[in-house]
Amino acid sequence: MPAREPVAGDRRNRRAVREAPGVDSSERSGAMRIRRCETDLLIVGSGFAGLWAAIAAREAGVTRIAMVDKAAIAMSSQSRLCAGATIYCLPEDSLELWLRDIVEANGFLSRQPLVAEILETSHERLRRLESWGVSYERAGDGYLRLPSRGFRHVKMMVMPRFRESVGGAAVADALRRRARPGTQTFPRVLVTDLLQRDGRIAGALGLDRTTAEPIEFAARAVLLATADCSFRGSYVCTDATTGDGFRLAYDQGARLSNMEFLCTNTGSPHFGFEGTGVALRWGGRLLNARGEAFMARYHPDADSAEIHELVQAMAREVEKGNGPPFQLEMGDSFTTRIAPALARIGGFMPLNLSRLADEGVDLRRPQEWIPAVQTLRGGVRVHADGQSDVPGLFAAGMTEALDPGLFNGWSTLRAMGSGERSGRGAARWLADAGPCAPHSDEVAELAARATAPLGRKKSGGLRADEVVERMQRSIFRTDVSIRKRGESLEAALRDIEDLRDGALPDLIADDVHGLAKLHETRNMIRAAEMFLRASLARGESRGAHFRVDHPESDEASRLVWINLRRADDGAMQIEREPVPLSSYPIQPLVTPVPA
Repeated sequence: MPAREPVAGDRRNRRAVREAPGVDSSERSGAMRIRRCETDLLIVGSGFAGLWAAIAAREAGVTRIAMVDKAAIAMSSQSRLCAGATIYCLPEDSLELWLRDIVEANGFLSRQPLVAEILETSHERLRRLESWGVSYERAGDGYLRLPSRGFRHVKMMVMPRFRESVGGAAVADALRRRARPGTQTFPRVLVTDLLQRDGRIAGALGLDRTTAEPIEFAARAVLLATADCSFRGSYVCTDATTGDGFRLAYDQGARLSNMEFLCTNTGSPHFGFEGTGVALRWGGRLLNARGEAFMARYHPDADSAEIHELVQAMAREVEKGNGPPFQLEMGDSFTTRIAPALARIGGFMPLNLSRLADEGVDLRRPQEWIPAVQTLRGGVRVHADGQSDVPGLFAAGMTEALDPGLFNGWSTLRAMGSGERSGRGAARWLADAGPCAPHSDEVAELAARATAPLGRKKSGGLRADEVVERMQRSIFRTDVSIRKRGESLEAALRDIEDLRDGALPDLIADDVHGLAKLHETRNMIRAAEMFLRASLARGESRGAHFRVDHPESDEASRLVWINLRRADDGAMQIEREPVPLSSYPIQPLVTPVPA
């Protein structure tokens, strides 16, 4: 049985692992050292959600908090990379109107009490951020507030600043400083498995990404704030979002919802560009292969239509033989309106535009433009306190299933609000939960399994990158990801099952970096299976989920959440949970069917 040592033996244990690289797990099991950390609350992920959760839990009395991130703490999440535009509902705003905007834009699949709470408490979070030194762009005597695309009334604030930082990095830095006291941090640790004992969460197993050294986290509660899943698509800044929290929660028996909603944005195939919506609102146009502006054929808002409408129209132009290629034409509007607007929103784009200019890219000229898979908007189904179906397992941010849409400023609001709520919920749980320690035999077995691919001999098996490429070829097809067809979804599901059963068990890792990619690939394959099964189960069209063979929304009988969970026999089980509209304040208008 591997020896387990406390984290205090850090340097010696790292050396022990380095001295035995690449050995077979069975030979290694007797000598493997496993670092150990005992804590009350383990937070996985250090973006807006994870940082707010740590602050809220500590304020609620949790004294032992550990935070892990597979990269640098508070330095690599999407919140760090985003512009920091955030929706805040101020006292002068109508909470009812804003809630209706959000619920309608999300096809009535929002969990309305949770959304209402996040909106209602947003002003207090803004006040606290400002008291910590964060400031947002102002106009005259008030805040600069811009319309959030996709909503009629909801507005967002932009350009947060903290010390020398601007954008999402500014907010992340302020939150990191508030979360740091009393929080033990573990950067560059990839959590590979969660641990249970007696039907409740008991901790997690992680791997040091620089040494492959296993680390046991004995924790009475675990909070997942790991973002969602991009399948390493082509959208900017999403390489690290690989569905880690989805797979971890699923394997423990938690339900996941909304996994059929794969949001596709648009972008350049040659460089990163965040702000297509701004460009199209301020004078840009999408052109098909014939040089025609085509959006007015498909939507009354033409190029200002919501993201999924743009992508749907591009796909339909392809079906008509009018593309690819497509182009984004900004012309002189780029200089007079678009670039100033992007500069005012902040984030990395102003620097990116400067670098593109240095490289000779003239954005006044038409640029090739393509649909770009951005993120799978499902997540772990949680209760009002942020807890999943598994006692002691919480979720927040994009790991949590709140609603399936993608809107400007909404994700940052979601992350901060749900992080605060779930952090407090975890604190309440811990106040009543007794001690719980993982089974040492299970820890040893999982540690051996997690590191085994390092010792596997090459036998013609695939590497992680090859599996990811085959996965992308299966699920990024237009008839699977944008204009879905039942037979195409079935075929893609067979491909993913083949990868799951035929390729994953024999994957090899040449080094520690390859081992981390292998585990991320395993997570993405599981998320891909969830996406396909949920897409087949929803026999209608709603929001970003469009079925060519079921093109209409069915408000009368299909307003359900598609839930997925792992059955006792290991199969992926589908449940249809009616949205409890009768108890919700916002309801759709259903046209009665004639007798």
